[in-house]
Amino acid sequence: MQKKKPQPEKSFSVEKEYTRCVTALNRTGILTLFPKSKSTGVIGIDGKEYPIPTKEQVVELFTRNKELVSRKFPQGFNRLELTPMAMPLPYLFDLMKTAILKHATEGKIYQTRCSVSEPLIPVRVNKEKQVWIWDTLRLAIDTGELVYFPREYSNNHRGQTKLEVINNEHICAFPGWSIGLVESFPVMPQQGKGKTLGGRKQLEIGFSPNEYLQALRSETYRGETGKTLEDFITNFLTRLETTNEVSNDVYDDNALWCLAQYLKIPYADVVPTGRWHRSVGRARLDMHRSNNKLCAKKFGGSTTVRLGNGI
Repeated sequence: MQKKKPQPEKSFSVEKEYTRCVTALNRTGILTLFPKSKSTGVIGIDGKEYPIPTKEQVVELFTRNKELVSRKFPQGFNRLELTPMAMPLPYLFDLMKTAILKHATEGKIYQTRCSVSEPLIPVRVNKEKQVWIWDTLRLAIDTGELVYFPREYSNNHRGQTKLEVINNEHICAFPGWSIGLVESFPVMPQQGKGKTLGGRKQLEIGFSPNEYLQALRSETYRGETGKTLEDFITNFLTRLETTNEVSNDVYDDNALWCLAQYLKIPYADVVPTGRWHRSVGRARLDMHRSNNKLCAKKFGGSTTVRLGNGI
């Protein structure tokens, strides 16, 4: 009997993924050309220019984070994510609204598919309001009260401001830009359906933010952080532009907890959420209690492996 040849070990193609990301970011309108330097990037909340890191810089970053990448890639983190953390959230909201309207006008906006073999099912879009944002969340963004990367959802959060984050090289390897690895599934695993890859069980839908944050403290999930609204919107825009599909539909039990953000309000500790709401035809961005078990039935805590420059 002829012996089977050993299969070559899969590796992460940084160059290919970088090209895919930059192409998608260009199509979304996130990237802008800076008149003087002729480089591309985003204008931050402080009015400064934040050029997108070059392909060579990202390749070198992966080399420097070789141990982390080699551990997380076999666990299913097989897609590059470039998030413009410096960009003002209100501007991202506007881009989201514009993109949804554009695709609705063209008749090219569909439900999330788990596979390209599935049929395309159109979604309706609300003509009056394409992106709904809770007023309390909008006010927290405008006043800078939204906390980033909290250690816990309490007064003792030990989190950071947005401005601190975009200059923190452990989160933004290059000023204003988070460079990370994410899992590529379009719909988060339902309860009892998570696979174990490389010794790590995929996080399943159906837990509260407090429970997810507790899980992320364990050795199994070391190197992972929760998502931010910036991550959610960037992914929503890039997926819509590349596949014509919406993301994180609550009717797929696929709404997202933005675990890397937190706000203390008078009556509760709350965490932002992002989702598409099929029944009303729009994206919805609001907040729910960090111990919320009711919403947890349809919400999940997907994560990002952020590659730091200060390791």
